[in-house]
Amino acid sequence: MERIDDLQLKGLKILQDTELFCFGTDAVLLADFVRLKKNARVADLGTGTGILPLLLYGRQEEISVQALELQERLCNIARRSVRMNGLEDRIEVLRGDIKEARSLLCGEFDAVVSNPPYEKEKAGIQSTDESHRLARFECTVTFEQLCRSAYKLLRSGGRFWLIHRAQRLAELLCCLRESRLEPKEIRLIHSFAGRPAAQVLLSAVKDGNEGLTVHPPLIVHHEDGSETEEIRKIYHRDGI
Repeated sequence: MERIDDLQLKGLKILQDTELFCFGTDAVLLADFVRLKKNARVADLGTGTGILPLLLYGRQEEISVQALELQERLCNIARRSVRMNGLEDRIEVLRGDIKEARSLLCGEFDAVVSNPPYEKEKAGIQSTDESHRLARFECTVTFEQLCRSAYKLLRSGGRFWLIHRAQRLAELLCCLRESRLEPKEIRLIHSFAGRPAAQVLLSAVKDGNEGLTVHPPLIVHHEDGSETEEIRKIYHRDGI
């Protein structure tokens, strides 16, 4: 069943289909972490329903985004969301494989963003639903392949922004460096203070110099389960 969700950001809305993979908190936190300059060219690898381009546009209107999605049904929904918001001149959604991104997307990019599958292909119990399985497991693209595509798309000094599972942080940092994407920023995400980190926000610079900033942790919930002030601000809960 399709629905229209209000993103609570500059009147933007997004189409979602409950039978397919829908965006979650991860995409919202990543969009808040990303910093873009005016006129930045952005590539989104694995856009899903197009949530990241919409949120990034909501934070910096003077950007252009080319978004790539493998699943045809998600790709069609993302395109319809772009049309619904009247952003065809800012956001272009293309169908294709991340591994072939360099041949599918045009020119060099100032930034590449991605909310990739967190789990290795054989890890855990996989969903029988194809849309969810492809979004959560590295069935069609590994993190190493994602890094290679990001490197090829970025201009020299361009930045790769992503969110991933904190348990894989050591592997992620090694893979980024091997792909000549120098890790520059880390922020760990904790569901509650005092608990192990669940996700990690990362940025890396193409052919960058050494030097890593570790930001204060992002705490999602207070002990009573209510949202922290920072999360409420990120979600524009109070109209801010």
